[in-house]
Amino acid sequence: MKLKLNGWDLAITFAAAHFIPGHHKCARLHGHVYAIHCEIEGDEGEDHMVMDFTVIKRFLRDIADTLDHHVLVPGGDGIAKVDVKDDYVHVDVAGKKYAFPAEDCAIIDVPTTSAEELSRFILDWLVREVEFPETVRSISIGIDEGKGQGAWCKKKMK
Repeated sequence: MKLKLNGWDLAITFAAAHFIPGHHKCARLHGHVYAIHCEIEGDEGEDHMVMDFTVIKRFLRDIADTLDHHVLVPGGDGIAKVDVKDDYVHVDVAGKKYAFPAEDCAIIDVPTTSAEELSRFILDWLVREVEFPETVRSISIGIDEGKGQGAWCKKKMK
């Protein structure tokens, strides 16, 4: 059995700016309206459900609200050097230097803020924070950078 949550249809979306160092076009600071999708595969429990949709929707909306209207800054082991001082996030990457007000940034533990890395980051966050029934076999998170293009990450639970 598979549960599917479509972020566009459920308004699990956020707008954010980012950059991808080394990419010919995406190295420039730019933004997207993102949607977060989720698929959960598993068996029905005694309640005849794989899992309650509302738990996942609430958590994904909280993530979207946390990232909404922020600059997504890669704070993991990547090529960007990130330093926070004097209420500013200073980023030095690929010959470019940025300084953003800290309140406008979401520093994310990823090497780069690609859709692939964002899907992995959100999936890890979801699995770490939400208690899933033992009948759940796998969880997938998809991140769209606008309608029709995105990346998915899947984790086996058993």
